[in-house]
Amino acid sequence: MAVKWKDADGTVATVSELQGKNRVRYSVVFTYKVNEGWYGGTFTSYDPLTVGDSLAVRYDPENPDHNDLVEKEKWRKIFGIGLAVIAGVLWLFLANR
Repeated sequence: MAVKWKDADGTVATVSELQGKNRVRYSVVFTYKVNEGWYGGTFTSYDPLTVGDSLAVRYDPENPDHNDLVEKEKWRKIFGIGLAVIAGVLWLFLANR
């Protein structure tokens, strides 16, 4: 049976600008508190967040270190790599025709 994730109030700890090819992205480090423990992670955003901004974080109560912001980032990277591989295979196929 799947565990229902819970909500926590997160806070932006640091923001670093990442130069991209077409637009600026930001690397955002955040923290959140569950019971007496502090947790956090990093994700990228196209929105210019600032230190101290509030974030809505959903976390796994059985493992509070797992949160939706980092999980989304992981899947975004996997999806991007998958698209790059497909595009490369397609390019090779078309180039060799």
